Amino acid sequence: MPQDVQTLQSRHGERYKWKVMLTVMLGTMTMALSSTIVNVALPDIMSDFAIGHTTVQWLVTAFLASMAVGMLLNAWAVERFGARRTYLTTLVLFMGAALVGGFGPSFEVLVGVRITQGLLAGMVQPLALVLMYAVFPIRQRGQAMGLYAMGVVLGPSFGPVIGGWLVDLFSWRAVFLIVLPFCLVSLWLAWRYVATPTEPPVKIKFDMVGLILLSGWLVALLWGLAEGPRTGWSSPRVLIALGLAAGLFAGFIACQMLRQSPLLALKVFAYPGFGPAFLVAMLTGAGLFASVYLLPMLVQTAMGQSASVAGSLLLPAGIAMALTFPVVGRMTDRLSPVMLVGIGLILFAGSCFVLTFAGPGFSLITIALMAAVGRIGLAMTMPPVVVQALSVLPPALMNQGTGLVSFARQFGGALGVSVSAILLQQHSQLMMTLGYPQAAAGYQDAFALFTVLYLLGFIPLARLPKRREEPASA
Repeated sequence: MPQDVQTLQSRHGERYKWKVMLTVMLGTMTMALSSTIVNVALPDIMSDFAIGHTTVQWLVTAFLASMAVGMLLNAWAVERFGARRTYLTTLVLFMGAALVGGFGPSFEVLVGVRITQGLLAGMVQPLALVLMYAVFPIRQRGQAMGLYAMGVVLGPSFGPVIGGWLVDLFSWRAVFLIVLPFCLVSLWLAWRYVATPTEPPVKIKFDMVGLILLSGWLVALLWGLAEGPRTGWSSPRVLIALGLAAGLFAGFIACQMLRQSPLLALKVFAYPGFGPAFLVAMLTGAGLFASVYLLPMLVQTAMGQSASVAGSLLLPAGIAMALTFPVVGRMTDRLSPVMLVGIGLILFAGSCFVLTFAGPGFSLITIALMAAVGRIGLAMTMPPVVVQALSVLPPALMNQGTGLVSFARQFGGALGVSVSAILLQQHSQLMMTLGYPQAAAGYQDAFALFTVLYLLGFIPLARLPKRREEPASA
């Protein structure tokens, strides 16, 4: 039976485009849910496998780092296999990974599952936009993108809540399996409403060398950072890992500069304003994902609360962030991005400063409130940074600029979680050495660090153009 866009539009009428949006939104929300649902299960996983903070954080950083790589694979996969086949395949593979995670016999298996899930989630996010652009007319794309963005943000917001309930009622294994029914519904919807391509696949050349260098650099860097607190920062294995990361990074930069079709078009950094926007995007990712990692751990390990309580505290923050996005989107068209991002940095730095005092006996309501204030601040930085980064680029580099900003956010998130885990592990070892129970000092130091980092964010912010610029000419 024909499944091209014209046939499906004739069959389903005016509602077809909204059915496509619902299809891709559910698939993306399901994968986005997996990015945060595991966080509240980390204390139980640490206990079951007898591992520390710098080891368990791989379940978060592996997902984020591989998601950044997956975003770069999307364009090649769509050109080579078509949007429909790529989308259906990612859903099936994601379900298989979830099953393996739910019954995984070892921590190493769980890390492999998270790497696979992150890679697939990274491919689906930009793919969803491709599918929506194919069915929505230009005059309705803004409305569709706004609704889609709100729905996608709510996925990670409900992740800790659902995960907390599942951990308390069943076990940490349930947080992997809960996505299966959502994936099945997404698969059924995609089979019905996602069109087959009318043009034959294009055999484009893929930058495999660049992908290997990029993946090796990320793994060596994150592994070296994780091993530092365990074996000592001067140990040979840590020095070798960090040295290898530096060498692979240099090789990756050289490779991208020489390629005609690179994974990351580094020439966008030649346009004034893009570099500062890239750095602010990294800070945004670090704050977003590190706070989602730190707060559930703080509430459970240092304050003695249940997983469901820890997850519920993040729900108001997620809703606040989702509701802030449309407002900030409209403000971005009228106000200076420097002003909006500056307010956002102050809000997040202020919320982190208050959380430097969190510990046993600290108000749970205050934690929930500060999490919400921080999310509002992050929501105020994201749209202006993306708009500003793309406004200085010529049309031919828009796609590459979008990919780099997305990569910056994911890479910043992986670094933020990794640094947070280092601080927690070092304080945990110190408390054990002194014979004291788990304390909140590591969490307090992590929030203090992010307070400083977000205030330092005003340095690259000062280099952003005060007003939005017209796209540069090629």
